[in-house]
Amino acid sequence: MTDWQLRESTQGKLALFKGDTLVADPVMPVLAFPFSAPEESISIVDEYSREMAWLDRLDQLDAASQTVLKDYLAVREYRPVVSRITSVSTYSTPSVWTLETDKGLCKFELPTDESIRRLGGSRLVLTHANGMQFIIEDMFALDARSRQILARFMA
Repeated sequence: MTDWQLRESTQGKLALFKGDTLVADPVMPVLAFPFSAPEESISIVDEYSREMAWLDRLDQLDAASQTVLKDYLAVREYRPVVSRITSVSTYSTPSVWTLETDKGLCKFELPTDESIRRLGGSRLVLTHANGMQFIIEDMFALDARSRQILARFMA
C-alpha cells in the first residue's frame, strides 16, 4: 500500500495527495498498457505531463482512491465492447459498420483495413475514423455473420 491518494478536486478533476498534503491539482492517470494490463503500470502526471507518481498496480492505492481512479478512467478510456456486427456498407474501405455494443447500437466508420488490430489471442480493437476505439473481447464468440464480416476485412 502506498501513501499516495487520489481525490476529486473542487473543480471536479483529479488531485494527488501524499498523506494530507496536496502534491498536484489537476493530475491525470496514464495507463502504460491500457489493453493488456489496465490495472498495472499507471503513471500519474500533472498538467504539464510531468510524472508525479508511479503505481505498479492499482491495488497499491487505498479503496477510495481506487474508486476515484476507476471512475475517471471509465470516462477517459471509454471503449464500447462489440457483441455483434449487424451490417457493413461495403466490403472495401472506407466503410460504415453498424455495431451492437454493451453501450447500445451505433454506426462506426472503418477508414482502412489497418483500423482492425489484434490485441493478442482473439481480442481485437476497431478504431473509428474519429479515433474512438471499440473492443471485441473474443472474435470467435461472435455470431457467424459477424465473424464472416471480420474475415473479409482481415484477409
